[in-house]
Amino acid sequence: MERTVWCAALSTVVYAVQCAFQCAVETDEVGADSPYFLTFVGDITNGAVSIKLTRQGNWHNEVDAGEIWTVNETVAQGFGLVPNKTVVLCAAVEEDEGLDLSGAEVGLIGDAVKRTLNAFRATGSTTVTNKVRNDCAASMRAAIFQFLLSSAGARDDIIAVKPLALNGKTGEQPVVPLNGDGGLYRVRYAVA
Repeated sequence: MERTVWCAALSTVVYAVQCAFQCAVETDEVGADSPYFLTFVGDITNGAVSIKLTRQGNWHNEVDAGEIWTVNETVAQGFGLVPNKTVVLCAAVEEDEGLDLSGAEVGLIGDAVKRTLNAFRATGSTTVTNKVRNDCAASMRAAIFQFLLSSAGARDDIIAVKPLALNGKTGEQPVVPLNGDGGLYRVRYAVA
């Protein structure tokens, strides 16, 4: 299991990839962590959105403080990924006994964030501002929390939901720090 590479080389097609994550501090859960991630991408100019859940079985009760885990999974395609036109959100969730979000619920989380983005579009907004990013992140967090509350079993815990500030360049993007539930994760994305 490779735990040292932050990001691999990417092709020239425009898409976003979750390259890696680092568990800087484990959450308050008993034993090693079992994280999973949701990535939302939305374009304010045309209303296109995408949401992707990223979870790998080898992370289950295996993620310890200090480790870097390679992901290299495409999380969005077909977006221009222009910084002032695109909202990118990253959420980290700590899985307890099993995955508490179904595929349908992930889609509904994306719909909730899309409604927030479309509310800005309805006012004539054509630029993604910090307010747009933060309001979309708040919508995503609320929707995730709603579905985690309604799940059966040991409710998974939201670590954090934060926007990624795209840097306008291909390649690695700024690290997204996600802290909550006693833990700290750093997530790396790239654009190609």
